[in-house]
Amino acid sequence: MGYLGTNINMVDIKRRQELNEALELMHFGFRKLIEKPDQLLAERGMHRMHHRLLYFIARNEGLCVSDLQATLMISKQALHRPLSTLIKKGLVQSEACTEDARMRKLSLTRNGKALEVRLSRMQRNQFRKAFEHSSPGAESGWREVMSTLIGADSTSGLPQD
Repeated sequence: MGYLGTNINMVDIKRRQELNEALELMHFGFRKLIEKPDQLLAERGMHRMHHRLLYFIARNEGLCVSDLQATLMISKQALHRPLSTLIKKGLVQSEACTEDARMRKLSLTRNGKALEVRLSRMQRNQFRKAFEHSSPGAESGWREVMSTLIGADSTSGLPQD
């Protein structure tokens, strides 16, 4: 028996430390990945959410507002302010759908495309360099872990902590 009558298994403690290290790597890796794009956005009075919107609109030209909301899993209220900012800054264009005038479809303006390319290029270059300097199989392993995390919920069969 361990402290306060609990059975402390050294393997469990070691595994918890390894998982904490993985969390820290994720935290610091993400911080590094967003550092330069966040600086560029801040110079323009914008934030990370603006980049996220630009990114998904760029990959889904003509995307309806409701589909963007569903993709990002955010409320209409959470989407409103950053999307309005992008429209006011002339980075995103919003027009009525031909099928249903109540629906709005989104596309990037030329300036919006240029900014999105610049922001995302920074991050793609970081990934490219990291994968090039990693061991063989690291990229596919990373993709597998991230894909598993994306599907990790209460119905995935993965154990919950």
